[in-house]
Amino acid sequence: MSALRPLPPRPSLEFERKEAKALVRLLRAGNPNAVARARALHPTIPSAPNAARLADAQLVIAREYGFASWPKLVRYFGELDRLRFATRGAHSRRFHESAARSLMVEHGQRRIWTWRALASYVPRFYGMNPDEVFDATITEDDARLAEARLYGAPSWDVLLERVAERERLVESAGFRPSDWEVSPFRRAAMAIEAADLAQLQRVVEAHPEVVRSPNHDDIRMSSVFRTALEQERVGGVDRMRPIVEWLGTQGFDLQRELNLQLCGRVGWPMTTDKVRWLLDRGADPSWVAPNGYPVLEHALVRWWNGEAVDLIAARTKPRKAFWIAAGLGQADGVRRFLDATGRPTLAARRTRPDLEVLSTAPMLQHPDPDDEEVLMEAFFVAMLNGRAPVMEYMVSRGFPVNSLTYGSPIIHMAIGNAMVPMVECLIRCGADLDLRGWRPNQSAREVARSFFEHMSHDTNRRRIVELCGLDPQNILAERDARPREVPGMAQGLTEVLELAVDDAVRLGQPDGRAHNLLFGLLRGDPNARSLFTRTSCMDVERFGRDVKTRVAPGMDAVEGPKLSLHSEAQAVVQAAIAIATERRSEVVHGLHLLYALLRSPESGAADLLTRYGGEPASVVAELEKAIRST
Repeated sequence: MSALRPLPPRPSLEFERKEAKALVRLLRAGNPNAVARARALHPTIPSAPNAARLADAQLVIAREYGFASWPKLVRYFGELDRLRFATRGAHSRRFHESAARSLMVEHGQRRIWTWRALASYVPRFYGMNPDEVFDATITEDDARLAEARLYGAPSWDVLLERVAERERLVESAGFRPSDWEVSPFRRAAMAIEAADLAQLQRVVEAHPEVVRSPNHDDIRMSSVFRTALEQERVGGVDRMRPIVEWLGTQGFDLQRELNLQLCGRVGWPMTTDKVRWLLDRGADPSWVAPNGYPVLEHALVRWWNGEAVDLIAARTKPRKAFWIAAGLGQADGVRRFLDATGRPTLAARRTRPDLEVLSTAPMLQHPDPDDEEVLMEAFFVAMLNGRAPVMEYMVSRGFPVNSLTYGSPIIHMAIGNAMVPMVECLIRCGADLDLRGWRPNQSAREVARSFFEHMSHDTNRRRIVELCGLDPQNILAERDARPREVPGMAQGLTEVLELAVDDAVRLGQPDGRAHNLLFGLLRGDPNARSLFTRTSCMDVERFGRDVKTRVAPGMDAVEGPKLSLHSEAQAVVQAAIAIATERRSEVVHGLHLLYALLRSPESGAADLLTRYGGEPASVVAELEKAIRST
């Protein structure tokens, strides 16, 4: 493979069009460098002066990036332009680097998911079939580009910029770890929650960045107004009217915010009651969002609530499309998009769901889908909206219910999200409960069993294992009969123990006590710190002022003797291990330790919360919920 030009960090189709026009001018002028450049990738280009066409230059530009043709480059760049509206957030750099390495490994294993990622996102693989992709060698740059595109970034460099921005926003949204002060954005939210306009105005006067720009594409800007409307929904319009009206004078647009909320938030299923409230409050069910898609199409993919979707469908005119008819439960509409053999018609392909922009997770869509993928997209949207009759109709017309288009059978998703009616429907349709998928590499029965073992209190999980032909009591008996392996320490918890010893050294103690474990946890574990402070509703600033030198996360360890843990601290650690063992967790993490600390009188954790106005019972309740789900 000849060396290819990498895509620029922020590709621009307009720029490439200008580049092609400049290249054709050089070719017509006989520029030797331009001619050599063109012939290296386009050997049949006319050699006579002035014979080169714009199409020749465009093909050269496309091939330099790895595209097979200029039209494929144009389509790819168009998808990038659309992707700027994708709302998937970035994770840590370590996470994305690990995921890119996994893509390279899975390419060697010929995983369907990896083919779809490379064929959808990497120019030289764009639109290729599986064998073409798997028979080629991929590079780290290929894998990194695919990973960036999975998370809505046009390039790896831009993804890393978003990682850094996310870390900054996370810090500004809650605490400044160095001094434990509540951020201006949190102060504004607290004033809104208290319906205290004067306090909100004082916060904004001191920190104008809170409402500096009414840019609703910026999470910081819209979150202030979103908080006000959420409080209005809970406490009533009259209670929040002064704040909502004042925010309007600061540039926030009430109608726009209502419409945005009606589109739903990625990863947050919408309740029917909230949809009714938004409509009654004045949200426009026919609004078209900045990404070019109307409210209804967001709802079909994001809400996971067919009943709420019907409220919108009754107030607007849906576009005629295969997937929309399926999502609305219109079997007759679906029928019109299938030919006599059950294959999707050209009309079914014309308007596909833009799962890259609308979905709650990366949903790889091949640029040139086969019939099975087009059918799967409609079937998937029907399932999200609980449209069992449409699903059964599509299966009766030949849809392969055990399709591996997305790497795993679709019943895996239904089971994973405890969609009991959809699991029932898929089983009626002939879903193979023993067919193994990838991510997870399990069968439907194994997925159902695994969830039930960890959430045996959940009645939906119990019903699903029954639907899969398994006996819940036998599963629990077999689980309980297995030896309980003692879990290892998570890396983060090991660091917490080191910080606890450091805290003891700073205090001049001969050994580490239970209270040192608590402060080591508050320094080293963000999740535990958030539960201890935010969930408890303690006075964070007073607490931070009083114990500042013991809780600053970035503080370097001091030089001193290597102390051991006192027996009381060892007892707390053993209690945390016992909690993790009871839950059959693979590792002991910070939440297990915090739970043990709150149950330990020697640690003083519960008393400390109470002293600063916190509620230990609230933290314990959240811990129990979090530990049950791990």
